[in-house]
Amino acid sequence: MDNPTIGSLQSPRQSDLVHGIGPILIMVGGEWEISTSFLETGLMFDLGVAHGALMFYTEHRYYGASRPTKDTSPENMQYLNLEQAMADLAYFIETKKREFGIEKCSVVVFGGSYAGSMAAWARLKYPHLIQGAVASSAPVYAKADFYEYYEVVTQSLYAYNPQCVVDIQEAFRSVEELLAVEDGHGKLKEYFNLCAAPDVTDPDDLAYFMNLLAEKFAGVVQSDRIYQGKTSISRYCDIMTATYLGSPLQRLALLIYDENVCLDANYNNMITAYRNKSWESAAATSMMRQWLFQACTEYGYCQTSNSDKSVFGTLFPLEFFVNLCKNLYGDYYNEDLMNAGIKRTNIMYGGFKPDVTNVVFTNGDVDPWYALSVIEDLNDLSPAILIKGSSHCRDLFSDDSTDSKDLLNARAKVKQLVGNWLNS
Repeated sequence: MDNPTIGSLQSPRQSDLVHGIGPILIMVGGEWEISTSFLETGLMFDLGVAHGALMFYTEHRYYGASRPTKDTSPENMQYLNLEQAMADLAYFIETKKREFGIEKCSVVVFGGSYAGSMAAWARLKYPHLIQGAVASSAPVYAKADFYEYYEVVTQSLYAYNPQCVVDIQEAFRSVEELLAVEDGHGKLKEYFNLCAAPDVTDPDDLAYFMNLLAEKFAGVVQSDRIYQGKTSISRYCDIMTATYLGSPLQRLALLIYDENVCLDANYNNMITAYRNKSWESAAATSMMRQWLFQACTEYGYCQTSNSDKSVFGTLFPLEFFVNLCKNLYGDYYNEDLMNAGIKRTNIMYGGFKPDVTNVVFTNGDVDPWYALSVIEDLNDLSPAILIKGSSHCRDLFSDDSTDSKDLLNARAKVKQLVGNWLNS
């Protein structure tokens, strides 16, 4: 693609920029649609105000309003990859420097999750353009069978209440037992208000159903935060351990059941919806068709049930996710292609040990993604901060009265490091 463009939002603080000096702070977008959020509040905004920075939020190609091709066919998504996205970022930086006449100003990039990895890797690949990077919850190690994800989910639930883990495990065991007996799938349909009973003859259908149940807990753990005095984890665990609500299976059903709309847990229905190549489809507007393509070709990140340290059953193995890639994009997108892409990503960017300076890696020990991130200092100039009790990307937000001392201290350290980069 010639002259790629990149969508962006700009801070209204342009008037505060000292002409010819800068600096520029950039929040790197990932697999989502950007908004003005991080240009109005958050860690980068606080730093931008303190240093009189020009701030931008860049949108990743193929996500949000960035639609460079006529549809999302596999042929057209060949341009959806890390190298192209980072080249967009480099092009954007060079363009903005020329536009504002600040070619010599310092640039620091920020990112969370996949965009956190991008921030670190962009510093690695374009050190002449980027003087520092804040990589929050960044899974820099690509891996096909990411079984550790649900291990950390289990550990985080256990840390709140060990009985919660016991009861979740019993609930998932009960679901698997019902799937193995006559008309058990019919009972599950009633328990969870499913649109249709699981197809017990189709491993992918069972895997999809069980994965949906597990994702309820994964989402709660990954985005855990305090609201009205209680954490998200505590709200779920308090229900899962409430014996007066019935058996562990019945308690699980209470968390899933919606009387107003049935839960579509049918694998083939999902595949049909996600095969839709239109930009207006739910598959594309939810960003899942694009993100799964990147997972299938570059990163893996398959959150499987392949660990006895996880309590979410055994029915969504790596094979389920490989089949998903082939069913969505074609037989070419098989396990060999995924493994080749993963190997390339780790070779190109260093896996757990990227050769970088002026990158700070921040992670919360509640967040399942920290298992693929950097949690020990790489060198004196690239430290790692593991934040006790914190979840996914929480350090990218502004200080809050509910934040722990560890989280507040982590942000303070990041501010100090970025200040040193900008003043050096």
